[in-house]
Amino acid sequence: MSAGSHRKPRSQRNPFPLMRPFLFLLIIASSLVAQEPLRLASEGRLWLKIPANQAPLRDVEVSTGSANPASWEKDPARRERHTDITFPIRWWDWREITIAFTPTENGSVDLILDGPWEQKKPGTVFREEVLWDNLTAEGSTIENGNFETQVDGKPIAWRPVYGHSLAGDEWPLAQAHAIEGKFLAATSQSRPLAQTLTFTAGQKVTLRLHAKAAPLPDFVAPRCLGPNTPAHLALSKIKRGINLGNCWDAPPPYKWGIRYTPADIDRIAAEGFDHVRVPVAWAFHLRQGANGLEIDPALLADLEPVLHRALEKRLHVLLDWHHFHSLTDDPAAHQAEFVAGWQVIARHFQSWPPELFLELLNEPCNTLSTEIANPIYAKTISTIRAIDPQRILVVSPGKYGSPRELDKLHLPDGDDRLVVTVHCYDPFYFTHQGAAWVQLRDLHGIHYPGPPATPLAIPDSLKNNSAICNFIQRYNTLPADRNPCSARAVEELLDLAREWSAHFGRPIHLGEFGSHDVNDPSSRSRYAHDVRVLAETRHIPWALWDWKATFSYWDSAKNEARFRSALFD
Repeated sequence: MSAGSHRKPRSQRNPFPLMRPFLFLLIIASSLVAQEPLRLASEGRLWLKIPANQAPLRDVEVSTGSANPASWEKDPARRERHTDITFPIRWWDWREITIAFTPTENGSVDLILDGPWEQKKPGTVFREEVLWDNLTAEGSTIENGNFETQVDGKPIAWRPVYGHSLAGDEWPLAQAHAIEGKFLAATSQSRPLAQTLTFTAGQKVTLRLHAKAAPLPDFVAPRCLGPNTPAHLALSKIKRGINLGNCWDAPPPYKWGIRYTPADIDRIAAEGFDHVRVPVAWAFHLRQGANGLEIDPALLADLEPVLHRALEKRLHVLLDWHHFHSLTDDPAAHQAEFVAGWQVIARHFQSWPPELFLELLNEPCNTLSTEIANPIYAKTISTIRAIDPQRILVVSPGKYGSPRELDKLHLPDGDDRLVVTVHCYDPFYFTHQGAAWVQLRDLHGIHYPGPPATPLAIPDSLKNNSAICNFIQRYNTLPADRNPCSARAVEELLDLAREWSAHFGRPIHLGEFGSHDVNDPSSRSRYAHDVRVLAETRHIPWALWDWKATFSYWDSAKNEARFRSALFD
């Protein structure tokens, strides 16, 4: 879209004050827009930009999502004047977001409606369209916030920042429906839309906006199954579980040093857990035998006594394929291997009790996006169903099982024995502090929940990491109900999962959550308690990561639980 009018609205009377940083993007956007691959957006995005001669906005509040200084701006002053706001959206319903701030001086701010920035590969950015409608303000004025006043097919009072203009008969406008009236707006990272708002010192400004993701041109909506499928019934029999991590999911021979025996299962059952999730890196244990592909007997000799004991103790078992990095890095080259592997696994466990669930793949990531995983899942499910039609199967969305990816997950409409699993390690800088494998070895001292009694200093080795610096600044200063190290982030993710589940009739399991052992014990206990309560109040069964590895529940040295009351009282 571009602005056009029989008159110049207030927002167009002066040149765009912060245009210069984007001039190079205008050239890029104009030349590459036709090459942008399409992707369904999972988040909305907008910017609040303050001119250079004004004080930055402080303490911007959002009803959902996050508001952060622009991490890509190298100049600290410019970064502080540019607030980057992101929030979850979905294609099947409008989502409202409220943004509030109180300026310290009279002035103006550019409200810039944008879209997610996400690369398919280096140099190729997805086009993810966000639809906007019914934008209102208190303490300021948004002109034409419902986009109904148009001249030459363009909404007055709004101006393009860069990129081409959309005609009303182009996707996504041609297929979209406004909340009320005939018109709405569509933006993406290559085609933002802006308006300048004025404000008064000391007067609170509250913006209310509605956004949703634009379905792709060839989109076919999945079937909604309802709340009483066989998968719902099966999942209703479990509530609290534990992961047996860092053993069979490690490269042989158990290089991460953790071993499990039936004695672990006895302790797990005595603690009160009703299911175990068992990660196995099957790619290490499938081999060609005399009769074709087979499971290594040495793995089965070690694994099956534990599985049998779990079932004897009346625990459900979620048997998961973990760490298939070849598939997540190059799906096209390894999907046939994945399907063939599940054919062998399904045949082997075909006669096992129904309390054994099969989880197709842990945390799809990297090249294996949710969209790429969908047809691979469909082929795998079809292959397993030819062997074991009644088995409960568990499926994960991409981006490490993110609830934000659920809208992209398309499962076979006719299969009502599928459970969907999601993972939650938010707030990540708390749960993974000290973890070398995610480059956080030097991050320590974050307590849950924030803010801390004494502000936390940023380690010297991480002072150039703008995301961590921003997190710690907000952790040190924001109150508990808005602090980034609080239950708020978890609540938002589980609400997304619950709402998606209710709409589409696919039951949800929280397959992983937990915190690193280096965290202080009280914080770990409070965090585990909060996630457990948030999941259970949403009727989402859960499995803690993990029993006795680096995120341990069980203290093997003391032979006792670390925070039993957090999970069971």
